[in-house]
Amino acid sequence: MKQETTFYEELQNSQDIDLRDNRGKRHDLGLILIGMILGLLRKRDGNLSSIHRSMKNKQAKICEVLGVDNQKVVSRSHLPVLLGKVNRESFERLLFKHYGFQLNEQQQEWFSGDGKELRGSIEKGDKRGEVCVQIVSHQDTSVVGQAFYNGTKESEKPCLAQLVQRTGVHKQYFTADALHLHPKMTAPINQAGGTFVIGLKDNQRELLTDMIGYTTRAATRLEHKTVDKGHGRLEIRHYSCFDVTGEYFDKRWDESGFGSLIRVRRTRTTLITNESSDEVSYYISNGKCEKAIEYFETVRNHWSIEVNNHYRDVSLQEDQLRTKKSRLQGSWLVLEHLSWN
Repeated sequence: MKQETTFYEELQNSQDIDLRDNRGKRHDLGLILIGMILGLLRKRDGNLSSIHRSMKNKQAKICEVLGVDNQKVVSRSHLPVLLGKVNRESFERLLFKHYGFQLNEQQQEWFSGDGKELRGSIEKGDKRGEVCVQIVSHQDTSVVGQAFYNGTKESEKPCLAQLVQRTGVHKQYFTADALHLHPKMTAPINQAGGTFVIGLKDNQRELLTDMIGYTTRAATRLEHKTVDKGHGRLEIRHYSCFDVTGEYFDKRWDESGFGSLIRVRRTRTTLITNESSDEVSYYISNGKCEKAIEYFETVRNHWSIEVNNHYRDVSLQEDQLRTKKSRLQGSWLVLEHLSWN
């Protein structure tokens, strides 16, 4: 039986992860990355100095486990420079090869896609910085894939649309916010046999107006109600599903295959003050109303990616890492992926 190559060995053997000039190399990049990963797993999060102390404390043990000679730890001042020399794309491919989520086309699952701005990358005078776009499993919040773009120059819409196809999620079940309701997202999913449930808001004003009008004259195919009590409030959700397969849509939606419209009315009551709020939201899907209950649950589970973002902010203290080097920020995010999966 052929022996499998370890993650560290592949780091060592990779020809394109290390962007440093071969002349004068003194530090083992693979060993440094392993030390940083261990630091993240030890909750030395959001601060390179804390990570560096962990690397110094555990260097001898790491070398012993890996079977290599004990080496001098890279200096704190040189660490961000070295991380900026990591080929983020190649490192990410290697990481997902060893620790990524493997999609099974025969057993489709639900995934969410969204972007999160890396606040530490926002330079003085700018309103936007580097953004990490991720696709996350509803089941266990595993990260299927991620990509990056610069918020001052590029848009989240094409970035996520490309990521969905690159990871194969367009053949699965997929949810997203209203920002991503556009033909370049919905058409490939529908044509590949996947299913989408995407928010419908004012960014598609004409479609939203038509669908709201449709709900006033059409009968609901299925209704459902949930009641949740916790965190000092009572939340009641009324779900309704409408069949839109026979409705007229603008020509640009022809390949999207719209089949159902979901309306969710949320009533929240704060128990101490008895104050209430009422909100109605809409979602459109290429799925059929026969699976409405599953779509209702999916709308609720879409928050899995928000939970993931909260974990990265609070537990990994992602926004505390402030740097002007976008490659450093990206390398840090790739390292973090291993610690939260």
